[in-house]
This record gives sequence, C-alpha cells and structure tokens, in this order.
Amino acid sequence: MTEKIIVLSDIHANLSALEAVIADFESKGQIPDALAILGDNINYGMRPNEVILRLQQLSDRYPTVVNLFGNHEKALLDNDTSHFSTERGRQVLDYTRSILSDNSYCHIQNLNHSGICEIEINSQKILFLHGNIDDPYWGTINKDTVSDLRYSDYDYVISGHSHKPHLIEFYFNADCPRLRNKRKTVFLNPGSVGQPRNQNPRAQYLFLDLGENLISFNSASYNIRTEQDLYPDTIDAFYKERLLLGI
Repeated sequence: MTEKIIVLSDIHANLSALEAVIADFESKGQIPDALAILGDNINYGMRPNEVILRLQQLSDRYPTVVNLFGNHEKALLDNDTSHFSTERGRQVLDYTRSILSDNSYCHIQNLNHSGICEIEINSQKILFLHGNIDDPYWGTINKDTVSDLRYSDYDYVISGHSHKPHLIEFYFNADCPRLRNKRKTVFLNPGSVGQPRNQNPRAQYLFLDLGENLISFNSASYNIRTEQDLYPDTIDAFYKERLLLGI
C-alpha cells in the first residue's frame, strides 16, 4: 500500500543536493513507499546526466508514481526559450542541451509531458503539478490562487516551480453538515532540491505520510562549493553564486 511519499521538485542538475536529500530521508527513517517527482530535473546546474541517472537508480528502490515534465524539460524539447526572462537563461539551456546524453534525452522524452497528474491514495485525491492548473509548466500556486474551484475536489494539491516551500489550507463551501459545510484542500510545495529561492540554501523536499496525516518539510545541508566548482567560465556566474544564498 502506498502511504508514504517523498516529493522532489526542481533538482536542476544539482547532484550534490540530490544525494544529500536521499541520505537525509533514509537516515531519518522516512522511507517512502513511492516517489513523486515534479519536474525541472535539469538546467541551471552542471550535472543533468548524473542527476537523471541517479533518479533512475532511485526508482529501482522506490517506485516513482509521479514523474512530471517541468518548464525546463518542456523548453528543452520544444527548443523554445521565449518564456525565459533573461539572455543568460537562454544561454544556460543551450549549454545543458549541448551536454545531455542519449540516456538523458530518452528519460526526458518519457516523462509525463502534461505537467499534471491526479492519483488517489487511501480514498484521498491528490493533484500533482509542476506549475498550476491554468499553466502546468510556468504557472505558480500561491495564497491568491488557491480559491480556484477547480482545486476543490482534491484533498491535496502538490506543486513545484516557485522554488519556495508552502503549506496553505483552504476551505471550500460544500454540502457536508458534519464538517459545517466546508471541504478542506491542503496545498503543498516541497521547495527546491537543487536551487532553493527562500533564502535557505539547504536542499529542500517533502515527506508525506497519508496514513498518519503527517507532513514533514525537510532540508539537508550539502557541499555547495562542489557544485559551484563545476561551472565553466562560459556560464554566467549568477547561477553558481545564487546557490550559496538560496535566492
């Protein structure tokens, strides 16, 4: 029975951060029944091939029930950088494309390209997205958008993309006198494994135990310098410097 889930998002080719997360949840005894991976495994970081290979190995141990396309996988395969706000963003995607292995391309092509996945566990409906329900790739869920009635059928809505963890509870009107005519939806974002932007540089992820209704936001320290030293001079220093600040 699948009850315990590790949720990973926005790894962004940061192998050291991913390894730290794996070591962290295993050392804590938060052993999952399954993994949910919300996309953006690649780009910005320098080790996309190594990250993808590690995720493939990890899936042999922990079944991956959600494996989504993120906006960076979509931009890569579509060869479309029009959504990137800076020239440096377009340049680093070109670099990522230049170093991807055949195995990595094949892995990316086999992801869930919709950016959205609905599953049911223990009679609880869960919606997984990279972005939001209007734009599963580039959209963001926040306190101003959770009231959308399209989320009201779900017990949990779990998204990535913002690189900032959140837990938001919203109560929709419902015909349920026992619960005072309210239905709760819990919105979760695990934060980013490889490139957090909440001014906390630690690798961040989520452990969800649906049997115990336990939500655990976790973070793990890793050797940031190891990843920074991999950046060639041709890549804008912004991408390695932000790792140290979590921005």
